[in-house]
Amino acid sequence: MPKAPRSWGGLGVEVLRATDFDGTRVRRDGLYAVCFGATWCPPTRGFVPKFVARTGQVPATLAIADITDLHEPLWDTFDVKITPTLVVFQNGQTVGRFDGRRFVGLREKELDQLGVLLRSLAPAPS
Repeated sequence: MPKAPRSWGGLGVEVLRATDFDGTRVRRDGLYAVCFGATWCPPTRGFVPKFVARTGQVPATLAIADITDLHEPLWDTFDVKITPTLVVFQNGQTVGRFDGRRFVGLREKELDQLGVLLRSLAPAPS
């Protein structure tokens, strides 16, 4: 299992905090796939590199919402029970979600389903 990082910085994706949200809306335009994760969580540490590797392969901006601190309000705002959990936003609004499962988090199957969802939501090329 990968060593616990101190933070999610340096992965090449945006790291979001509570200030980047207005309630359950992300303060970003466009299509965003956000992985809610904690650095202390082994399933999240195994999943994040696979998630980040999809950068440029899906028609969305990928980001991580850092909920490492158990007192982080995003846990309650998004009713996150298991990390990682993926939430898809389009122009700030939630349009999809993949909840992690106990002991396993999320797997490649959910990443594939995420790709299908993102391609269905992306505007058609002009």
